[in-house]
Amino acid sequence: MSMIGNFRTTSDADIDALLAKPKRIELMLYGEYLAGKSNKGDIFSFFKKKREEPADNWKPAEPGAEFDIDKAWHGIHFLLTGSAWEGNGPGTFIVAGGTEIGDIDVGYGPARAFKSKEVHEIAERLRSIDKKSLEDRCDKKAFIENEIYPEIWDEAPEDCFGYLLEYFEMLKQFMFKAAEEKKALIVYIN
Repeated sequence: MSMIGNFRTTSDADIDALLAKPKRIELMLYGEYLAGKSNKGDIFSFFKKKREEPADNWKPAEPGAEFDIDKAWHGIHFLLTGSAWEGNGPGTFIVAGGTEIGDIDVGYGPARAFKSKEVHEIAERLRSIDKKSLEDRCDKKAFIENEIYPEIWDEAPEDCFGYLLEYFEMLKQFMFKAAEEKKALIVYIN
């Protein structure tokens, strides 16, 4: 099973609505409420006699643009921060930061929300990073030692790092457009 990094634009008003009733995130991302879903395969959820009641009849104000960076999410985070899971500021947005949308598991943990002002800050941070500076950080040994997903770094590293850099460039363009359009952002792994 793969872990895919996902990004979806939305409005600040939709973020407020999601934070007010976090169960709505299931409807926004998957088009339905996922009653009884458990990330641990809890057998007791299988035997529930009644579906959980939906959060309400809310619908997002706009569909939003979607983009995923496949399995490159962890490697890009590592290139941006030098850390497997930590970091400071807008460069950490792939695995940290923003506001968790409740404790609703949308694949691999909760989704995180970034308001349009934060999206602008992230885009400005990304604007200051060029491909060459990231290439200089591509160190096979560091990726292996830090167990950076998807742990392919001992196979043809040039190809692996090319994969990360290609997705980084596409992510930058997605974030620039989101900032230009004053969009908010939802980030999640599924």
